[in-house]
Amino acid sequence: MEFLLLEALGIGAVLGLLLGLTGAGGSLVALPLLLSLHLPLRDAIGVSLGAVALSAAVGAIPRARQGLVSWRPVLLLTLAGWPGNALGQWLGRFIPESALILGFCLLVLWSAWRMWRGAGLPPGTSGPLRSAPLVAIGAGVGLLSGVMGVGGGFLIVPALLWFTPLTMLAATATSMAVIALVSGGGFLLYLTGAQPPMALLGGLAAGGAIGVLCGNLLALRLRGATLQRLFALMLVAVSLSLAVQKLLA
Repeated sequence: MEFLLLEALGIGAVLGLLLGLTGAGGSLVALPLLLSLHLPLRDAIGVSLGAVALSAAVGAIPRARQGLVSWRPVLLLTLAGWPGNALGQWLGRFIPESALILGFCLLVLWSAWRMWRGAGLPPGTSGPLRSAPLVAIGAGVGLLSGVMGVGGGFLIVPALLWFTPLTMLAATATSMAVIALVSGGGFLLYLTGAQPPMALLGGLAAGGAIGVLCGNLLALRLRGATLQRLFALMLVAVSLSLAVQKLLA
């Protein structure tokens, strides 16, 4: 039990650090790490949702107090994301585990490519808030969240930069608020039919809280392009290790 708690603290810290630094990516690392604890895929997805939601909430609260969270995009993305999450969890019951793992690996590699490619590019052209694209992105994020247990920040942050006038710092903060609400709703839905280990959840929550607060501080000091490239390389390593662990075993 003590070893499980220590592992959960470590996973939570990594997840929270990534969320605090980039507003995205924590769940892309959390799910493979949870699977390494020999959790069934469905439970790993559900627990990943809870861990991501808790870490994102801890990171979003201080940024909301600083006025960095834009609440109208949060509302649009969340209201579209909740039904998408429920649909995704329902669809996930009919998808073979090997297909889910393969889809997750491809999603991680695609995210890594986007981050590496975008690291040297200027941010998207911001403009007035456009509701329709945000609703569509919210529904897609909710669906992916329900099927694969991801928070969706890798889609939310670029959408906020393209379809709202938010700065990168505000987009990251707003993304964490959306992730907390959408993933939290998905986690509550998962709990209606499951009983995950409380020690695991407690360790993830504590580690995530520490990690996201550290990430918030580091995000103000480190260069975004360097962070994106390092994170992209880490995502490639995670995807390959998960493929070896689950698909080639």
